[in-house]
Amino acid sequence: MNHNEEEPENLGGLGDLLPTEVLQKVNELLEKLNWTDHTNHGSKIEVVYVASGGQHVETQINIENPPKQPTTNPEKEQPLPNPLQKEREPRLPEALSTERISHCIALLMQEKYGNETLFNKQSHWQAVYRILVDKEYCRDSDFDGFDAFIQTVMPEKVNKPYTKASVKQISQTDFVKPFKKWTFDHQTSKTRKPFDRMVTVAQRFLDIMEENRL
Repeated sequence: MNHNEEEPENLGGLGDLLPTEVLQKVNELLEKLNWTDHTNHGSKIEVVYVASGGQHVETQINIENPPKQPTTNPEKEQPLPNPLQKEREPRLPEALSTERISHCIALLMQEKYGNETLFNKQSHWQAVYRILVDKEYCRDSDFDGFDAFIQTVMPEKVNKPYTKASVKQISQTDFVKPFKKWTFDHQTSKTRKPFDRMVTVAQRFLDIMEENRL
């Protein structure tokens, strides 16, 4: 520790200490420096101790820059969960999802609408198409891909036979939009009952799929 023109008595009593005691004092000083909240840019301390009789001990201590501490708390930076946002479960393996979708279609075919079967028109396959597209099991407007997919998941018994042509007609109706955006339009839909029936088919199929974790 180099102090300009300082006398030994100003060194905190170091002049009366043995070399090993001086080094001990230096170590204590360094520990205190590490405890303080300051920015250390790196420094070098040279200690020269001159004992009686002309003997001296010289040592050099390097103080390296301490690692920088994070200025923010990582836990506070994590976004808060949105209670209104429903977490989507991981997609099931293809074989299992195919089996469950087939089961869901079979359940849909058993649904009632008053005193009659809910799924009673060939055009109701458009509701199945729309929900499977919204659920990202099929691609929008890819009717060839949907045709191949539905042939895989088709249950043994259905109320109305499926045809690709009947589903492809959805592009000319209000049902071409995602299910959540379906709205009745007097200019494009002549009567309300067929629209409401298609909405019921789509909603029930959506509910059945979610009940089966799809």
